[in-house]
Amino acid sequence: MPESTVKVIIENSVGYAWFFAMALWGGTASYISRIKKNACCFSIVELMGEWFISGFAGIITAHVCISFDFSFHQTAFFVGISGHMGGRGLFIVENIVKNRLIKFFGKQDKD
Repeated sequence: MPESTVKVIIENSVGYAWFFAMALWGGTASYISRIKKNACCFSIVELMGEWFISGFAGIITAHVCISFDFSFHQTAFFVGISGHMGGRGLFIVENIVKNRLIKFFGKQDKD
């Protein structure tokens, strides 16, 4: 079974750098639109925070896309979107996992 193109690209450092850059680009777009919407001042510290969250979300998304054997273009799309969503995307995934775990293990009563 031949390896998927995305998996081959990801396994070398250039692939990680490309998808990380896509996620940062999405995070930057999100930060700029939030500044314009809320009429806030630019803060390099907030932008860097956005980059860290977006980069993490993007790399996690790239790994999920590899596991589903998505094409390079599909992976790039989802990485960019998850980078733009940043913390919101991570919150959504957290809720999905939490709800599935509750269904699997049952609700734990706290005494």
